[in-house]
Amino acid sequence: MTATLDWIDNRDAYQAMLFEAGRSALLQDWAWGEAKAESEGWRPRRAVIAVGTVAVAVAQVLEKRIGPVCIARLNRGPVWFDDDLSVEDRIAALAALRRPWRWFRAGALLAAPEVAAGDAALLRAAGYRPRRGPAWSSAWLDLARDEAALRKGLAGKWRNMLVNAEKAGLEVAVTEGPAGLDWLLPHYREMAADKGFEALPPGLLAALARHGDADQLLTLIARAEGEPASAVLLARHGAAATYLIGWNGDSGRRLRGNHLLLWRSLLELKERGCRWFDLGGMDDRLTPGVAAFKRGLGGDEFTLAGEWVAVL
Repeated sequence: MTATLDWIDNRDAYQAMLFEAGRSALLQDWAWGEAKAESEGWRPRRAVIAVGTVAVAVAQVLEKRIGPVCIARLNRGPVWFDDDLSVEDRIAALAALRRPWRWFRAGALLAAPEVAAGDAALLRAAGYRPRRGPAWSSAWLDLARDEAALRKGLAGKWRNMLVNAEKAGLEVAVTEGPAGLDWLLPHYREMAADKGFEALPPGLLAALARHGDADQLLTLIARAEGEPASAVLLARHGAAATYLIGWNGDSGRRLRGNHLLLWRSLLELKERGCRWFDLGGMDDRLTPGVAAFKRGLGGDEFTLAGEWVAVL
């Protein structure tokens, strides 16, 4: 059966569908698209994908014109409404997504879709071809579990570190929206430069804060004797949230401040009605220490199918 796209420009309707889907990526959130438009010149387009008369997914695609060619980018989409959707319907939905950017329209769709590595055959069947590029890995934590179950799910060594952090007397404060970024971003950029990794663009994060709801971004800061020791930045989207940034000072590393903040993040997000927590990427090759730290939270790990292109 053929799938169709119904373009949508109603923010509330789009966000409601993300919420109902449950697990959705930050990169598919409305505010993320608006932030990319402001900071990098992309144009967001959103669509509901239907097979027959049944809506099966929603997707946000970013496009940018380079000379006569329109380049489109799909990242962590589509957001599927049903994990048990048939293979045939998934193929139809993915095929529908590539049609607006076919070569005779001087367009191309570059995709890092929300398709598991083991399901790459679906993309080939839908008319996509693989590109060179890394495959995204991360983990989901189910926040519907009660506090005791979440704590029991922590790795033993991680839980011991948390106990030590809880005994250290750190004070934790939560700040909503852009206010927390003013302090965190300069320290985050300095840490990225020192450790040699690519930081999230500060302009993009600032734009996300402007375009998101007042409580879309949450900054948690742990203080030791009144001075910042550790900090994390979280982004809410639909019924989910994503871990974006972690920072440690010398005292934070010594007192295991990020263990405390990640644990408090789970409880804070639960209290705010979040159902799922995306750990924000795990790369055993480039950042093995960070991956090991996140793995200690006990999430369900996943790897996506990587980079693809559709031009026909």
